Amino acid sequence: MAARLLAAVPIALTLLPLSRSGQGWVRIWDFPRAQISVLGLLAQAAMLRWGTSRPADRALSTALAVSLAYQAARMVPYTPLYKRQVPDAGHVPSDCCIRLFMANVLQDNRRADLVLQAVKDADPDVVCLVETDAWWASAVKPLEADYPYVTRHPLSNDYGMFLCSRLPVTSCDVRFVVSEDVPSIRAVVQLRSGDEIDIYAVHPPPPLPESPSYGRDAELVLTGREIADKGRPAIVIGDLNDVAWSYTAKLFQRVSHMVDPRVGRGLFSTFHSEHPLARYPLDHVFHTRDFTLKELRVLSYTGSDHFPILAELAYTPVRKGEVPRPTTSATDLANAEEMVEDAIEAKPSVGPDGKGRVTTTPS
Repeated sequence: MAARLLAAVPIALTLLPLSRSGQGWVRIWDFPRAQISVLGLLAQAAMLRWGTSRPADRALSTALAVSLAYQAARMVPYTPLYKRQVPDAGHVPSDCCIRLFMANVLQDNRRADLVLQAVKDADPDVVCLVETDAWWASAVKPLEADYPYVTRHPLSNDYGMFLCSRLPVTSCDVRFVVSEDVPSIRAVVQLRSGDEIDIYAVHPPPPLPESPSYGRDAELVLTGREIADKGRPAIVIGDLNDVAWSYTAKLFQRVSHMVDPRVGRGLFSTFHSEHPLARYPLDHVFHTRDFTLKELRVLSYTGSDHFPILAELAYTPVRKGEVPRPTTSATDLANAEEMVEDAIEAKPSVGPDGKGRVTTTPS
């Protein structure tokens, strides 16, 4: 009896996220696929040891095996066993490259010294920090000596943002795509080569057991639509409060036609920094096919519950044909529209046109 109950748990946790429900207590099970797989293996061992040859037990073992196969299929792309989605850049002129540092600093964290040292060691061109309140805005002010193009929007609700660049920023907006208290940033950055690219810094709210994921899902979909409509070279960075293998993250890629440099390389898990057995890739770098990868790595502990992440991309539009273009189906478009409509019902500030109400403020 105990073996059957144990087997039922990973099966149920595999089935729940398939419902596409936006409820937080459902969506949260997108995250721990590795942990569910380990539980499933233990349950399968228990069934082999204590199960019987009765049809019900055989059916349960089969369902468990299918669940394990499904979990593996979602995880394998984020291992070296899978083909890389983004090619290595190889030797390219440094003028075509951009280094990006992204960190969720944790609003209550007071180890700004560790964050500043991490930035110094990484030597990025662009720094994006999220969860920055007024204290953090003051604490990271030393960065402005080397990064003169600064956009800050401190908030005390865990959604403050800070973006600074040593590369010229020709325009920058703080936007409120789905909520008046959850900002994002869009900056147009000029590379040393003279080419201009768009950088989107995002930090949508997480799905929690007591709250739905509508805001997160809608922000990703609306941002993806904008990127696809503009057709410009673009990079999305931020704490998306979502894992790379979730349906929403995959839908975002298909809607935006962006690619993920982690595919075929590794998980690059950033959260939770203090719990190695419960660690997920929540901090992301997506980009259009105009880029290839020079470097991607998770950096050292900075006092936050997230590790920083560093990415160096090369602007190589001539190699666009080497990168498969994520395609959007009619079902994807319908599901994306449904996500936006759900967000409109939950928060009217998303906008009745279904396109999102984007409020901008000058940098």
